[in-house]
Amino acid sequence: MYALEGGKALAETLENVSDLIPLPFLSSFVSVGIKVLEACQEASAMEENVKGLQERVYSIMLAVVNSTVTPNERASVELRKRIEKFQSVLDSILTDLDKIKEQRKWLLVVFQDLNKARVNKCVGRLAEALENFQLASQLRVETSQLRVEDLLAKIKAEYSTLRPQLDRIEDAVKQFSQPHNAPHPRQDMPSPHHIFHGRDSLVNDIVSLLRNERTSRVCLTGVGGMGKTSVALAVTEKAMVEKIFPKGYIFWVPCVEAKSPDLLRRILYAQLRITAKSYDGLDPLVTDLDTSKQRRLLLLDNFETPWLSGSGKAQAEIGDILVRLAKLPHIALLVTMTSGFSPGRIQWQHRALQALDADAARDTFRTKYRDAGGLELSTGPELDRLLTAIGHIPLAITLMAACGGCQGTSPAALLREWESAGTRMMAGDETRSMDETIRLSMERSVVKSNPEALTLLAILSMLPAGTTGQNLSWWAPTVTSPSAAVGTLRKAALIEFEGDGHFETSRIFVRPTIQSYMSYQDRISAEIRNQVYDACYGFLLRHKSIPDDHQFKSDLEVIASEEINIQGLLKEIPVDAPRPNAVDALIAFSLYQSWTKSSTVVASHALEVARSVYNDPHVADRDAAARRVAAAHHSLAKSLFILDRYEEACIHFEEATACYKNLPGGADLHQAGEVLMCLQNTWILLGTTSSTEFESLTREAQANLSHDEASKYHIARGLLAFGRFLWWNCVKPYEHIFETLSAAKAIFEYLGCPASTAECLYYIAREYARQGRCAEALPIIEDALKNADQSGELLGMCFTRTTMVTHLINLGSYAEASTIFTRLLPLCQDMGSPLSIAHNLELLAYNCAAMMDLPGARVAYQGARIQFEKARSTEIGRKGVERCSENLGRLEGLTRMDQGSFSKLMKPEPMF
Repeated sequence: MYALEGGKALAETLENVSDLIPLPFLSSFVSVGIKVLEACQEASAMEENVKGLQERVYSIMLAVVNSTVTPNERASVELRKRIEKFQSVLDSILTDLDKIKEQRKWLLVVFQDLNKARVNKCVGRLAEALENFQLASQLRVETSQLRVEDLLAKIKAEYSTLRPQLDRIEDAVKQFSQPHNAPHPRQDMPSPHHIFHGRDSLVNDIVSLLRNERTSRVCLTGVGGMGKTSVALAVTEKAMVEKIFPKGYIFWVPCVEAKSPDLLRRILYAQLRITAKSYDGLDPLVTDLDTSKQRRLLLLDNFETPWLSGSGKAQAEIGDILVRLAKLPHIALLVTMTSGFSPGRIQWQHRALQALDADAARDTFRTKYRDAGGLELSTGPELDRLLTAIGHIPLAITLMAACGGCQGTSPAALLREWESAGTRMMAGDETRSMDETIRLSMERSVVKSNPEALTLLAILSMLPAGTTGQNLSWWAPTVTSPSAAVGTLRKAALIEFEGDGHFETSRIFVRPTIQSYMSYQDRISAEIRNQVYDACYGFLLRHKSIPDDHQFKSDLEVIASEEINIQGLLKEIPVDAPRPNAVDALIAFSLYQSWTKSSTVVASHALEVARSVYNDPHVADRDAAARRVAAAHHSLAKSLFILDRYEEACIHFEEATACYKNLPGGADLHQAGEVLMCLQNTWILLGTTSSTEFESLTREAQANLSHDEASKYHIARGLLAFGRFLWWNCVKPYEHIFETLSAAKAIFEYLGCPASTAECLYYIAREYARQGRCAEALPIIEDALKNADQSGELLGMCFTRTTMVTHLINLGSYAEASTIFTRLLPLCQDMGSPLSIAHNLELLAYNCAAMMDLPGARVAYQGARIQFEKARSTEIGRKGVERCSENLGRLEGLTRMDQGSFSKLMKPEPMF
């Protein structure tokens, strides 16, 4: 009876522990056994009868686990076959119990004898299996022999002692499974729609397909507004409830913003929480998915956007992405798309979503009509005729019910208005019916009463992520009353309003089906398109600044609020005929990404467009065109540098320098000097440059920056470049390093330049630490951190914190160092440099070891080694892999950490 009294908690303990026992087939056995126990619990009508079955199953499970808790290298194939036979018996019992559960409760009384007989047969089959198992002597169920209490205490103790220690460190490491350069933050899966009628049979069908790996490629198609997403969300909920996929292994991939293969890849990385060195390819994602064979479900929602938006070449690339995902048998795919056909070269289980039946259509209309503010409607012939006229299509029903409920219009009046537009609405196919439904909403009197409403609808239809009421003034400068236009469109159910209820901060967006309608039906005039493009370019150029500008941090925040829209619009810039300011906007955005979420896609496009303009023989301003080519090389190189692609970065830094020196209107030495400073920093990390070459580069950079004595800022930048060289070259006397950097710092502080001030302090602090004067270095790096945070430059915010952690570890202040990681690690993840992530995980591991946290040190070293592997092409990456592997080897076999073990660990580099 002890096992039964333990209930659900004991079952969960067994399930957790099964994965820790070194017999891979045991987890499956325990899982099926727990399902039988749960079924017994629910089939309560035959309480005593089922209780006996439940007790026997539980005891057998405990006994099998007990026989395998202690690893035994001689665990034979025969033992496995015996347990698998038991599992097949449990499977058949589960089937019988499920049949009992499916009966309505009041029928259980009628069929009680029949059900008791079923349970008795189950018990008999179980007894026969037990006898054939030939382990009766070991598997006796008497409490004295099983020592159930002792076994469970042992299991729980071993599991609970280890788990809390690992959870804390694993949480920190798992942060780096979230991508740093996705075009937008990871989005949570929406909740299933509360208005959902008439789809239960289809949901059950799809769930049964997903249950089996052979049929787990399901494509749900239909016209716009047919409710595909609603069905898919209901499927994921049911699949989770039925434990086909655990909650954490169901991933929603919203494809409505994926207008290109690149955006689709980035959204996949974001939603699946996978970090890679670069997101320009799919290999890291596929490798990560294939590492674990745990079944996962990917819901690719609104897949018509990537599949139908691009050229034939883009579609072929999208198809290749699907094929690569489909080749992983444990990855189930559920795709929804507005189309009559399934995509790609995959053996899909295709389900075309049909219109609602009459009862479901009535329920949907009445619910939405009431929610929109209307009275409770009764069913009747007028409602049925209206629903028939609009084709029983869910979105058409929703639009009609929303308009009717908002205005209190009866179904009969709505039908007369519909019929006044002509019966041709039902003459075509379902796609035409949907188009006419949307057109009707757009042409209602409530919309016509506000001439600016359709203008705003067209503008919002070009913004895939929507925008806030506050930012409407940027995108829709010709709309004199945005709030009134938004109110009109909301009444007509043409836009959505999401947020805290305040107009300025809430997000305003157009439904995907209406967005597609506006685009494909040429409802957006060329004038409005050009207005939106110009607004995008102007938006970027008004917020273009550098890290030493006082408004830099706020500019980053403003651009981030519209990042998805900006990136989508910039990708539409043609290479051969860009609009005015288009190239400048591309360069400004690629620089923004180099400071926040580095990517080479937009930067590469900027360089391609800039070159095309420069090579145009009819270009009027050759100097400006050449300057844009130089700036595009510079911005691309900066992103490559952050992504640890140093050799490629050097090529583009050198190209940018040459371009700035050879401008048709004369050299821009200040910009050439700034690029040379970036090249200098890249050479430091490459570690392959001779001292002579480094000095020559530094003196050239300083000469270029300091050629105009009136520009104090650039003179200070030249001093910083030279001070950086002196530090790198370990020049003696050391006072020369301090004097040079301090002189630069004084000018930057006077001018109010926080980013460059932070960099000067950063190198001064590192020089103090290199001389073993960490106590003096600590307040200096604290000052550097304050300046970096004031600037908002991500690179400076990461490097200053990394150096502070290093100083604290050197001073033995391990507890204080551990508090900085909570802010440092997310910043490194945002920056996206694998080497930065790796170095700080290694520092975390070393700090854990210093605090005698053995499990934490192991997990962090493993995470650091993975990140160093991504940069193995660099010397820093290779050495990092070697250090982490060496330290993991020294920790292997330890049961506890002590000072002697800690002293044998290799320190992270550098430790000054």
